[in-house]
Amino acid sequence: MSSTGRSIPATIAAVVVLLGGVSRGFSAAPDAQPLRSPAFRLKGTDRCVKCHRSEQGDWCDVATTSAWRHDAHSRAHLALSPDNERTRAMEQALGIKAAETASCIACHTHSIDEPPIEEETNVLHAGISCETCHGAGSGYLEPHLEKSWRFLSSAEKQAFGMHDLRNPIAKAQNCLSCHLGEVATGRIITHQMYAAGHPPLPAFEMEAFSAGMGPHWKRVWEKSPKIQQLAAEAHYETEGASELERSLVGALVALRETARLVNDYANVTENDAKDHPWPELALYDCQACHHELAVPSWRQEVGYGRLVPGRPSLVRWPRRLAAVAFAEAGLPIDVDALLEPFVAVLNRRPFGTADGLRQAADAGAESFAQIDRAIEVLTRWQRDDTLAAREQAATTRIAAAGRAVGDFDSARILAWALTHGLANADAWPQDMRSEKIAELSRLLLLGFPTPAYPVPPSPEKPFWQTSLTAAPDADIARVRKAFELPPAEKPAPGIEVIPPPVAR
Repeated sequence: MSSTGRSIPATIAAVVVLLGGVSRGFSAAPDAQPLRSPAFRLKGTDRCVKCHRSEQGDWCDVATTSAWRHDAHSRAHLALSPDNERTRAMEQALGIKAAETASCIACHTHSIDEPPIEEETNVLHAGISCETCHGAGSGYLEPHLEKSWRFLSSAEKQAFGMHDLRNPIAKAQNCLSCHLGEVATGRIITHQMYAAGHPPLPAFEMEAFSAGMGPHWKRVWEKSPKIQQLAAEAHYETEGASELERSLVGALVALRETARLVNDYANVTENDAKDHPWPELALYDCQACHHELAVPSWRQEVGYGRLVPGRPSLVRWPRRLAAVAFAEAGLPIDVDALLEPFVAVLNRRPFGTADGLRQAADAGAESFAQIDRAIEVLTRWQRDDTLAAREQAATTRIAAAGRAVGDFDSARILAWALTHGLANADAWPQDMRSEKIAELSRLLLLGFPTPAYPVPPSPEKPFWQTSLTAAPDADIARVRKAFELPPAEKPAPGIEVIPPPVAR
């Protein structure tokens, strides 16, 4: 872990993942965008807040900062505070100052290129900024004040430097750059950091986390009929068909990025073994080592996905939901078979070798193109008269996957996705759906605390501290039973529900 301060490129809080970059064996995904064009400059959150702190008519009918100022992003810099007991312990163990350490800054605050916040207020915080996610504002700051801006295409807006976060692919990549990790921008949590006290990253489900942080936007179909009509007349593009569709896309992107992260790290360790030693244990499935010593166990019952027992795998949590997404896209692909080139390397030696995993990425390139094909299918979903039937089928598949789930984090991901499906699935009674959502939330700790990031020295535990600590206490029988759904009262016409493949 480097402590060279904020002057190196790795500290830049990039907004969209660079698809390709140093990777080998991966083609760029649809709508891939560069990290950040040097043609655009960061203007500073205070410029955004001047307008977005107040109501703005029918189109922006929610005060943006009234939500953003309370979420975990705007307050993420609090984790770097010396008032934080955990931070002090980590600083002592690692011999660093968190607020001056590149790998800490990269995910916990805004870019060094952004004008500093001289004084925090009740609407202005120094954590992750507006432009961290939406793009450097020098190109679009003035144009986006005009009404005509609303109906520009996504490509036209991107030409001004604004990132298309209505695109679930771009949004997932943006979120995962921190919530999973990204080599190109120095967003790597190391095993050394975990050992010093950094909480383990939880399994990340894009739509659940978006809702948990408190959305500071409304989708077109949530706005007034007047706005919906204007949008339809202008062929205004919006983000996906529903929460469940974006959840499925997010799982596929996460599956791809878990392999890309290891591949990218294997590439940089070749030339920078001092700062990027091999192997980096944090890039793998934590519960492969940190699991309950009990028989029977979740892991033993479902098998190891073609891995030799005792061999740590790549991150596992996206796989079950990704299998559902493949099936929903008409591509019932065995995810474990998709990862076979990586598994072969990991079976030969724990954690594999850097060169071996680079070769696995090359060998698996054609297989991983199937992920992009599935994403392309799902992103074409529309809010039309077939949406209810498609979501009912996906919800049934998710429930089937949950009944055979084999680890806590995968169960959590499936449960979040199932709650998206049940929220609108009138094929089942409302009271049953509510009870099911409540039971899954209780068993798998799906809720988010408020505020999302407790202000030091609050004794409240942040949500993301609970993943590994909760897993040993989870009751697998009750969790699986909670995924059981009664037959739908309104069968989805013309859709055959095929459960996703189960790893053995």
